[in-house]
Amino acid sequence: MKPIQNLGIGLPNYNKGHLGIFYMLLHAAIVHARYVCNAIPAYTWLVTENDAVDVARTRIVQNAREKKCDAIAYIDTDLFIPQDALTRLVMMSNAGHPIASGLYRKAKDPCILLCERMPGTWSTLEDLKEHEEGGLVNVFNIAGGFSIVRMEVYDLIEQKIGRPWYCNYDMQAGDQSYEDTYFFRRVRQLGIPIVVDPDLHAVHWSHFGPVPVVEDQPEMRYCV
Repeated sequence: MKPIQNLGIGLPNYNKGHLGIFYMLLHAAIVHARYVCNAIPAYTWLVTENDAVDVARTRIVQNAREKKCDAIAYIDTDLFIPQDALTRLVMMSNAGHPIASGLYRKAKDPCILLCERMPGTWSTLEDLKEHEEGGLVNVFNIAGGFSIVRMEVYDLIEQKIGRPWYCNYDMQAGDQSYEDTYFFRRVRQLGIPIVVDPDLHAVHWSHFGPVPVVEDQPEMRYCV
């Protein structure tokens, strides 16, 4: 894969979280990636407003195609991200990983890290660190809210399986799924690898209060 020239920044905006702080931290991450580290020559905003999440992510992909983006970095608006977040996501993508992600915990249950290294088992940080190679871990499943996806992934899914890329109901499996569960099922069906950086953490702020990935996460100061 060629280095990313135009990064789409996908924001499925549901008006949740603390948007003022979110955009302040996101802007800092963009400055770090583009001007401090020269990791992204250009970027494009891909923003939806108050759509259902599966519709939002689908529109983001369609807009990314129209804007000729090379990849989409998804940052959900209820996450507080570190300054180097976009830089590290882009570096993983430029290293040849079609899907890469950081980590955050489930909003309603802070004991759950939204990552499965093995099917059916929520990962722990200790388990991920034990299995990392070159700073990354191959995993079975992740949440989609803090990830980067190459546009080639969407092209391949459309060619081999068809649309939709995202849906809240999976007719093939016959269940009510989250939109990212639906997407990653098709990713696995095509054998596309997913990697996680176990040291890249976002704080998941939700209606239920601050949910840290690690207790000393610097972004936690915005949750107090």
